[in-house]
Amino acid sequence: MAKVIVVGAGPAGIMAAISSSKQNEVILIERNNEIGKKLRLTGGGRCNITNNRNIEDFFDKIVNNNKFLYSSFYTFSNYDLLEYFSKNNLDYKIEYDEKVYTKSDKADEVIDTLKKDLLKNKVNIMYNTKVCDLIVENNEAIGVITDNGEKIFCDKLIITTGGKSHPTTGSDGFMFDILKKHGHTIKPLYPALIPLVTKENFVKNLQGVAMKEVIIRTKIKKKKIETQGDMIFTHFGISGPGVLKFSSYINKELDNGEIEITLDFLPHISKDKITRIIRENPNKNVLTNLKGILPQNFLKEILSLLNLSEAKPNELKKEDENKIIECIKEMKLTITEMLTIKAAMVTSGGVSVKEINASNMESKLIKNLFFAGEVIDVDAETGGYNLQIAFSTGYLAGSDY
Repeated sequence: MAKVIVVGAGPAGIMAAISSSKQNEVILIERNNEIGKKLRLTGGGRCNITNNRNIEDFFDKIVNNNKFLYSSFYTFSNYDLLEYFSKNNLDYKIEYDEKVYTKSDKADEVIDTLKKDLLKNKVNIMYNTKVCDLIVENNEAIGVITDNGEKIFCDKLIITTGGKSHPTTGSDGFMFDILKKHGHTIKPLYPALIPLVTKENFVKNLQGVAMKEVIIRTKIKKKKIETQGDMIFTHFGISGPGVLKFSSYINKELDNGEIEITLDFLPHISKDKITRIIRENPNKNVLTNLKGILPQNFLKEILSLLNLSEAKPNELKKEDENKIIECIKEMKLTITEMLTIKAAMVTSGGVSVKEINASNMESKLIKNLFFAGEVIDVDAETGGYNLQIAFSTGYLAGSDY
């Protein structure tokens, strides 16, 4: 029986430990006093476990290095994951956009289920223990050194320490320096799934205004980027699922300067139809005519910006009508930066996929060293895809293929 060490008890590490424990003695090392600390935060505490789309549809949702995930996703798919939870008596439900949540809306249930399985499979969990170095001899990983100087030896070492987002949960990027010291390339770390900061001041006046199914567009080096989803205005800019998704496609490009984006707040309504709605009741003002299709606070602000707060349809010039429609269908905002990586849902960047064997997650540089989860340079849109990456790569890294 081989001895396996897994470093980091997030979703990738837990699944790696469970997968590995079927045939091996497993030690799961966790720097916190509990497992799944970051998992508890996902889905606003509800835990968006995965997505119910067909696994082949997942690849379009992966922002970086989607081809690297073929073996992982097909070895342990979203349906395999849901079957696993069902067998372990965890009830789940499928919501809008095929997102899968626990039936109780409690992330704690997922953590409890995984913890019971770890214990059932006799995984030795070492809490409050931080790994400060790897033991590598002749390009082979043979163990770890903990912060109290203890050396723990193994036949297989799996690193699942996460990225650099939400550092209070333990994923503060500490392992990247250690891996770099041992020869691995770490791709630059960027915030992903992160709110965006805008240059325009009027956005502050819209703080708290939520918009449904907004299309966000931009063009970078002739490449068109477009996402759709709900958003909310904040005191610093914009946030919400649609914005978070969009952020992952522009995070690296912001290094080169500001990015102008275009927002369509009514993608399912044409400009001609908006014209008809604006002029529907000539005796009422424009604000009243439009209030059925957009939030009142939003309309008040854009009409105020255009000095058209009291305008009536029969007094409205065509050029002013076009300005209103432009604010609704083609609002321009300038993105100056993102919030810091501490506020990001996930990290973009990490161990280069060129240095990892995609068929089993083993390092190409160091024998018996494996990786899973956010520590690898892979990330995805919102919707349960990042957690599936963690579970799939964790399962594959822990398997004895």
